[in-house]
Amino acid sequence: MTATYHRAGIVAPLPLLLLFGAFLAAIAYLVAASLTRRRAPVFAISSPERTRPVNWERTGDTLTIDATDGDSWRRVSLARGRALDIGDTIPWEIAVQRYRVVTPTGLAIADLGDVAFDGAHVPSDARFVPTKDGQYPENAAIDHWYRYNLLTHLLEPNGHVFAIRSATRTLYKVAIVSYYCPKLVAGCLTIRYAPLPR
Repeated sequence: MTATYHRAGIVAPLPLLLLFGAFLAAIAYLVAASLTRRRAPVFAISSPERTRPVNWERTGDTLTIDATDGDSWRRVSLARGRALDIGDTIPWEIAVQRYRVVTPTGLAIADLGDVAFDGAHVPSDARFVPTKDGQYPENAAIDHWYRYNLLTHLLEPNGHVFAIRSATRTLYKVAIVSYYCPKLVAGCLTIRYAPLPR
């Protein structure tokens, strides 16, 4: 009678294989992230003395707001086309703190979706969302104006246009263009805005 022998192969436990796969994925991510060039449109902070283009109401105006201070809100008058000083009593339409954008109490924002800025209009079913007050004010309509790039760790505008209703019932369309100053300093929110026809 002849005996038969089977040589058992060495089999790694499944959890160990999963950990090894996760380790390889992490290494691949780190290598890809280190090789990816960090690029984003950058803008210098707009001067308080700037003047808007003559035809800005038709073509739009671009404004870069210094929102680098994570502890304070920077108020912005779209009607005047500038960020306001701290003691300024001029009415404002939006306030910016880093990447957060809100309106004053009583005003609201509608997300018009991923549409061309020039052709943006407010549909009859647009949902205007008021800002939620509290220790950390927020407006759900514009909270996620960005996409987070996992490779570059930069915030990128998602292409949406937003409608903002002012205290005088004027409607403005606003698109966020960038979140960076020169040298990729975060907190310089650049917006393109113009009045919206009713």
